[in-house]
Amino acid sequence: MNKDQNVLRNTLGVLGFLLPILTLFFNIVFGGAYNPPGVLTSISATHYSSGYLLFEGLVFGVGLFLICYRGYDVKDRVSTILAGSGAIALTLFPCALDGAETRNFLMLSQGVTNTIHLASAGLFFGSLIFLIGLQFVKTGEGNTISPKSRKWRRNILYRTCAVIMFAALAIGFGGKAAFGWRYSVIAGEGIGLWAFSLSWLTKGGLVLPDV
Repeated sequence: MNKDQNVLRNTLGVLGFLLPILTLFFNIVFGGAYNPPGVLTSISATHYSSGYLLFEGLVFGVGLFLICYRGYDVKDRVSTILAGSGAIALTLFPCALDGAETRNFLMLSQGVTNTIHLASAGLFFGSLIFLIGLQFVKTGEGNTISPKSRKWRRNILYRTCAVIMFAALAIGFGGKAAFGWRYSVIAGEGIGLWAFSLSWLTKGGLVLPDV
């Protein structure tokens, strides 16, 4: 059971790491001339790009993996179900993008899908920040953590990743409003996803495993 869970955790970590990289690669190298302006201002905006199947497939896969993850207690289970549901919903209901052709499975207006998308993204990242920062650091009942032990170091890493995820998203979205840098959102999303990736690879035993 633990081995299967570690495979699932590491798969989530790898998918989170690859998503920002492959999104940029496919949209710049393959069919970039056909993309609407502003398609690389956020990872979500690549829904309207030539590489939209990659974005939707990867995020949908992350959502399914999260829903299948069981964790250790009911808080883990609820957190991953909410995060996974948010990931799936944000692929089904894309963000708005000026000048892009409306394209979603219900053919709703971009204004409607954008509201659902933002709520779903908040559910996805908020649930993950809670899970990584507060749930991953727990130990079995009655267990203590020795200073400088592997578990002690992993807990520092988990909390750091949760803080980075929150800060990267806050600065990314706030930076666009405050400084007008059009790529601040995609930069914040990428950093947040890499912090997500590192935390799950650590939970899966590829980083700081017990000796």
